[in-house]
Amino acid sequence: MPIPPPLHAVLDGLSAAALMAAPWPARIRTPMRALGAGVAAYSLATAYVADQRRPIPMRRHLALDAVQGAGVLLAAAAMRDLDRRARLAMAAYGIVSLAAAALTDSRPAPSTRQIALPSKALVGRPRQGGPRAVAPDVACKRLGIVNVVFLGTPGRWVLVDAGLRGTAGLIVAAAERRFGPGARPQAILLTHGHFDHVGALRRLAERWDVPIYAHPHEFPYLTGWNRYPPARPEQGGGLMAAISPLYPTRPADVSDRLRALPPDGRVPGAPGWIWLHTPGHSPGHVSFWDEARRILISGDAVITTRQESATAVALQTAELHGPPAYFTPDWEDAAATIRRLADLGPQVIVPGHGRPVRAAWLARRLGQLAGLQARIGRSVATPVVAGRAG
Repeated sequence: MPIPPPLHAVLDGLSAAALMAAPWPARIRTPMRALGAGVAAYSLATAYVADQRRPIPMRRHLALDAVQGAGVLLAAAAMRDLDRRARLAMAAYGIVSLAAAALTDSRPAPSTRQIALPSKALVGRPRQGGPRAVAPDVACKRLGIVNVVFLGTPGRWVLVDAGLRGTAGLIVAAAERRFGPGARPQAILLTHGHFDHVGALRRLAERWDVPIYAHPHEFPYLTGWNRYPPARPEQGGGLMAAISPLYPTRPADVSDRLRALPPDGRVPGAPGWIWLHTPGHSPGHVSFWDEARRILISGDAVITTRQESATAVALQTAELHGPPAYFTPDWEDAAATIRRLADLGPQVIVPGHGRPVRAAWLARRLGQLAGLQARIGRSVATPVVAGRAG
């Protein structure tokens, strides 16, 4: 499998840092550090992703990698009086550079940049340590790269999703700030079972002694039976995409507390809301919808930041966006889901990633997003299947 350009960008950064920081012998310290600075310079000028307006295309970048790798390898062979460890380090670097140049896909990664959102569309302000209020009975809390949602009022509320591993204490504290000391939900609802939505699930369910509800199509990933498809770092063109093979895909196992969402669309513990099957990002992905107020809790079916980009995630750059590309196996279903959500006419979206948004034009923008998602999907997607957990 070829190395995707975004992953090559990460390797370039590591290479430049290693060349400049390594304890080279005095004789070669200055030229090796200069080489590291050069690698950094031409890497910053490289268009790793199709929509990056930079002067060096991937093909030329790979040629530069090959030239400097070969040069270092030849220098290591010629400098026989140099310290043996330094010569081995130079040779290893040269071989890795040549291999990376040979194995990297020379085409820039397709972009998944989608629809920018104005700051005036962002809603909700976080309270000290508490969740961000969106409506009297809807609030969300950001936990690193993902959101959880508190739905309801004191004495009658549910938690939507369960964040990253290690965040159970933060979720409990936020719940108690919103609903009072000792607050306990009636249930935990899952949009889907990816690692960043179920990390604290078992700990919270046991602490609160509550059931967990999900779509039956998601059960294989919540009973320990099946793992999600592997990440696809070539999709997305950002650091979060490039390192996505490191993200867990093994299933959770909460089978002792797992329940199916009611087939009539009701949402346990949340009267007035219905659940919607919104597949694409995962087979059993669901979203939650309040038609009277046109509020959509979208999970990862629609998000409001470019989750493939570490910069966008860190800054929470506002962008109406389809599901994280590196973990979306069915782009056709994902586009169809966005189109169905557009037809509902939502005016508020509370996403799994990014800030909540409110605007009268959201449905129109979602229609545009569906078209973008379909076009991007046709350019990058191939069928992906899950694997049996082992």
